[in-house]
Amino acid sequence: MNRNIFRSPGAGRSFERNVSDDGPAEHRLFDPLTPRQHEVLGLVAEGYSTKQIAFKLGISAKTVETHRAQLAERLDIHDVAGLVRYALKIGIVSIHQPPLRLNPLEEKSK
Repeated sequence: MNRNIFRSPGAGRSFERNVSDDGPAEHRLFDPLTPRQHEVLGLVAEGYSTKQIAFKLGISAKTVETHRAQLAERLDIHDVAGLVRYALKIGIVSIHQPPLRLNPLEEKSK
């Protein structure tokens, strides 16, 4: 495989980071998600609710909903099953991860 990277002198180094060997080929070449959207996608794919994600990330539930809406728009995936498939495809989650465990405080309230 040809590893030459062509860029103009003022282009910076971000493109070089995107083509490193850190993940599947299509994920490396173009990643439409921000780091926070990756976090939210991973937690959604692991089965966390909006409130659980908000608590875990220290943000409001409304902000989580905004991130989920942006994920749906950017990826053109509008259901949780599709988001889970995408997260599996790009390696954010694995089918070999242990099952989700609720916070002990949440288990008592159920």
